Amino acid sequence: MIKTEGLIAATHTPMNPDGSINLDIVPDYFKFLKRNSIQGIFLNGSTSEGYHLTTEERKRTVEAWTSAAKGSNFRLFVFVGHLSTREACDLAGHAATFENVHGISATAPFYQKPGTVEILVELCAQIATSAPNKSFYYYHIPVLTQVSIPMTQFLTIADGKIQTLAGVKYTHNDLEDYMLSSELFSSKYEMLAGIDEIALCSYALGAKGFIGSTYNFMAPLYSRMFDAFNRTDYAGALDLQRLSIKIIRIIAPYGYISACKVIMKELGVNNGIVRTPSRQISENEKIKLMKELEAIKFFDVASK
Repeated sequence: MIKTEGLIAATHTPMNPDGSINLDIVPDYFKFLKRNSIQGIFLNGSTSEGYHLTTEERKRTVEAWTSAAKGSNFRLFVFVGHLSTREACDLAGHAATFENVHGISATAPFYQKPGTVEILVELCAQIATSAPNKSFYYYHIPVLTQVSIPMTQFLTIADGKIQTLAGVKYTHNDLEDYMLSSELFSSKYEMLAGIDEIALCSYALGAKGFIGSTYNFMAPLYSRMFDAFNRTDYAGALDLQRLSIKIIRIIAPYGYISACKVIMKELGVNNGIVRTPSRQISENEKIKLMKELEAIKFFDVASK
């Protein structure tokens, strides 16, 4: 298996003013990401408002992106998680029909949660079996699922039981568990770093692949940060990570996904509105947000 390296953008779902999905945006969105050295996308996950989309909409979105990326070396990771395991299996089977889908991913169900790690592994194995020709990545995001099983434990139980298991999308700040999980089975499984605010810490611990929302619009910042670290300019790398955190903290109070879509529009990709229960940014807030970002020279490190 060729390991994942570089930045993977967790995409937004483009939407019309009435809240319907607008897949006409996808070809230009794809070109924008490619132009900024993004290596692939994570589709229909948290940033995509995946749980706010219907199963049919999620399938149509996959179809639009696989068409836009056809013939490229772009890696497509498709989130297929669902509160219904049968729906998740259906989404996995659909994703498996596309040659340029690299892998599928799912979280633990978070309403009626799996009571043991063994049940979680069994559930993931069912989903993975529906896409036997695709790599499976468990999506570890306990801040949203409230399922906090350490990945060292998950991988130990899952090894050999999930036949297509390739790794974990690790969206958690437990760097000890991240490091130990990375070292299990002689680094057999990929640990894709999933928190943009600690990307530098993850990189220092050996991360190669990074999945995140801010890679949509400030990929140059992270590229410069990793380059600085490689040159042993640790102070410069830290300054860039601090700037990333500052930008994210400016964005978040406005309704994170909605504000990120505003930024993308400013950069030339109009992904439209967000669906409830996500908070919609107001027109006055848009103006204020842009002023705050300009004040810290955001556009100097933004994608072009």
